[in-house]
Amino acid sequence: MSGLGDAWAPKGAFLDEVYRLEVPGAELYVEQVGPHDASAVLYLHGGPGYNSYSFRELMGDELGRYRMLYADQRGAGRSRTLPGADPGSSFDVATLAGDALHVLDALGVARATLLAHGFGATVAAAAFARAPERVERLVWVNPWVDMPALAGTLQQLAAELDPAPHHPLEGGAGDPQDDLLPAERVEAAARAVGGKRLFDALLFCKPSSRLKLEHLDAEGFSELASGGASEAAPSRLWEVRAELAPLRRAPRPTVVLVGRDDRSCYPAQAERVLEGLPHALFSLLEAAHYPWLDDPETFTALLHEALSLPAGR
Repeated sequence: MSGLGDAWAPKGAFLDEVYRLEVPGAELYVEQVGPHDASAVLYLHGGPGYNSYSFRELMGDELGRYRMLYADQRGAGRSRTLPGADPGSSFDVATLAGDALHVLDALGVARATLLAHGFGATVAAAAFARAPERVERLVWVNPWVDMPALAGTLQQLAAELDPAPHHPLEGGAGDPQDDLLPAERVEAAARAVGGKRLFDALLFCKPSSRLKLEHLDAEGFSELASGGASEAAPSRLWEVRAELAPLRRAPRPTVVLVGRDDRSCYPAQAERVLEGLPHALFSLLEAAHYPWLDDPETFTALLHEALSLPAGR
């Protein structure tokens, strides 16, 4: 299979290229970095609607031995949806999975490891289900595979942050909150305590990690803003659940790295992964949602170990 990455590269060449790939309804920003003949790793960032900028800035040097592919989701970061496209396509899992496979096609990559963070795990699962022969391994970091469950976590966290007596978000038998749709639970939780406060408590265990990521996001803002802007998530996003059953047929178990202090993943999402993939290889870190910020040494060692496992046939 040949593609943009193979058009000129001699054997052993080191790639450091930026592409803008047109796919139906969108233009994707993609970076390809590393030895041309090394194992390919496609990084699927979370959000949805975030970007790959900060991960490459923080982890790019550590991953220099691999042929790394960094792609911003359509409608987010430096990618954009095209005029007339359905804005909701940025949160449609089948569309995002198709985009990931298109990146591999365009760069001439026959097979790659899918390294996924947060919501990117749901996209990785869909890409594997569609084209298992294109996936060498699956490595998930703090995966989100059940968005209704995450909505429930946010509801519970809001009640903990504002522990007033008879808090309207505490739930319980006969509580009207039980009748809310997942998106309505998220909206109510954000209104109760403030969206930033809610998600900071969800994702971070150290103020220093939060400040470092905020600094990186601000540093890259001008570059990110020149592409697409993150779109407001439609309510149907909160109904999404990953299809895990196809992954049981993978020749290698999914590797799952989970931060013990990541309220977004542990324990609810981790339990759902374990229920669906009982043979997954789990590692628990003393970290939150961004373990490369909280404990970079341990995370990097575990990630290299995961990426060195024998590839699937």
